[in-house]
Amino acid sequence: MKIASSAMLASLLVAGCAATTPPDILPTFNPADPAMGVRDAHYHPVVVYSHREPVDPQNWRRLNEERSPASPGAGS
Repeated sequence: MKIASSAMLASLLVAGCAATTPPDILPTFNPADPAMGVRDAHYHPVVVYSHREPVDPQNWRRLNEERSPASPGAGS
């Protein structure tokens, strides 16, 4: 058992030393390199604010019917 585990450990060690590093897929980013270009840095708000004013109470059944995707009288 001891010989099998040491042989496995030795084979993993030899395989790890023999492996090459993976090739570079992406170019390394260098901010001083003018060929890399400049990315746009436009501001895009995350939360859109819409101003609302308080209104008087209205008929809630009429409001529900106006906003309902179903035709009137189609049930719930």
